[in-house]
Amino acid sequence: MRSFLRRGSAVLLAVVLAAGLAACSGDDSSGSSTPDAVGDLNAAVVHTAGGDLRGASAEGYRSFLGVPFAAPPVGALRWRPPEPAAKWSGERDATRAGSACVQPGSIVSGGDSGNGSTTEDCLYLNVYTPTAGTARRTLPEQADKGKLPVMVWIHGGSYINGAGSDYGPGRLVTQGGVIVVTINYRLGAMGFLSLPGLSGEQPLGAGTYGLLDQQAALKWVQKNIAGFGGDAKNVTLFGESAGGGSVCAQMVSPQAKGLFAKAIAESGCALRGPTQTVADQTGTALAARLGCRGADVVACLRAKPAAAIRAASSSTGTSLTYAPASGGPVLPTDMESAFDRGAMQNVPLLQGTNHDEGRLFILSLGFQSLGPELYTTALQRATGPLAGQIAAQYPLKKYGTVGDALGAIVTDATFSCPALRTNTAAAKRSTVYAYEFNDPNAPLPKIAGYPLKAAHAAELPYLFDLKRLGALPPAAQTLSRQMVSYWTSFAIDGDPNTGGVPKWAPFSPGGSTMQALVPSGAKALEASAFGSEHHCDFWAQHPNVALRS
Repeated sequence: MRSFLRRGSAVLLAVVLAAGLAACSGDDSSGSSTPDAVGDLNAAVVHTAGGDLRGASAEGYRSFLGVPFAAPPVGALRWRPPEPAAKWSGERDATRAGSACVQPGSIVSGGDSGNGSTTEDCLYLNVYTPTAGTARRTLPEQADKGKLPVMVWIHGGSYINGAGSDYGPGRLVTQGGVIVVTINYRLGAMGFLSLPGLSGEQPLGAGTYGLLDQQAALKWVQKNIAGFGGDAKNVTLFGESAGGGSVCAQMVSPQAKGLFAKAIAESGCALRGPTQTVADQTGTALAARLGCRGADVVACLRAKPAAAIRAASSSTGTSLTYAPASGGPVLPTDMESAFDRGAMQNVPLLQGTNHDEGRLFILSLGFQSLGPELYTTALQRATGPLAGQIAAQYPLKKYGTVGDALGAIVTDATFSCPALRTNTAAAKRSTVYAYEFNDPNAPLPKIAGYPLKAAHAAELPYLFDLKRLGALPPAAQTLSRQMVSYWTSFAIDGDPNTGGVPKWAPFSPGGSTMQALVPSGAKALEASAFGSEHHCDFWAQHPNVALRS
């Protein structure tokens, strides 16, 4: 599975960013802050514990960009938990986003992260708030009390690409009246390297520095968001793909307890990362590529330029893959196992997937053009001894092309059925709302004549304003308005239901309903029908299957 996601990330950013789907630890990262007056939702300057920020205004909202929430993780701070950011005097210009974290970038540049980066000084966040008029029109009671709901966005990108500033939350802010915070976190080897020598340096272990960055950003929100008119006790953590996986990882992480009150996971909650042992093996392989061995391996790696580490991760024909390592203090176990045992924060959860997730990854591998005579070979290569059973579940004649059949397999095994399982487990202990996004004409480009349909990341332009995409086509705008209403209503009180949108019933462990997010308007979807379409009884017997490329 991880190889599908790793290779898919490049096409994900080429399609999503270049095609326009990208927008306009310490325990004490800062001291307590004094909230600005409620009437200052229009103010250009906001006080934080680190100093004053001068932001910018747009129609109906304010933005404060490039706000440091932790010290630059450079030098001796590389591969350590984030430390507090330095304070500043005077007013800090908050009209430009901070640098994207170290990453390879996409095939075609797009967004703030599209060209790649070798900058380690990247731990910045962006705050978007409604103006006073917007807030009082949408949420008058919360606006008058200075207690607007807060949504903190964790971007996706296979844990190797992306930036918070790739996503413009203008619609969420102006239509929903919420405050949105988008964040950066360390990626790839910089964020998720694990080695025995690193694990012993401090009590939080190794392989989860990116998760600790996310927690540092959440702590900054807890201590500073009141100054922007936000309610620190009403924070919703939401994200997509690796960001969705991060959301559920934070639900499992003991260190994140109390940092958020609700969670939204889009297409990624149950994505499996490496165990600590496997992550250590990856770290050892990276060290060897860089010529670092022996007792001084950590010091040797810290002395290497970021560009060399980035290059070594994708050199010699085989790319190394990185994701949060489970089995340590920050992430004691993988998300699905934790959900099964109830070893997570029991906060309200809104979780779902897209109908055709796997088509993006099939495209990234070039499998969309395979002839029918290669179907069996492709299955054997991807699934090994399960190939025969999977072929029986997914007969080629039902799907027409090898690409369509393989796309369905990746969708079901990696996204749809794990989401159904984790929703079922979470619903035993908390309120859950489940969805499937299914607009087959989502505004994604055809590549090599292959329609992506409701592929991985296809829901993003329905929630965010994204650079170079322009306005959504008219056919998509009704669903977009409904999704923005659902997401922001859930952020208000843990219930997506609000006036003017179809009712969304909560998910329950047995005999439940989901919400189908379709172009004609959201409607109920029986979970049993969802499970049948995606072969979830079959995949329940093989929950740990690893799809290889």
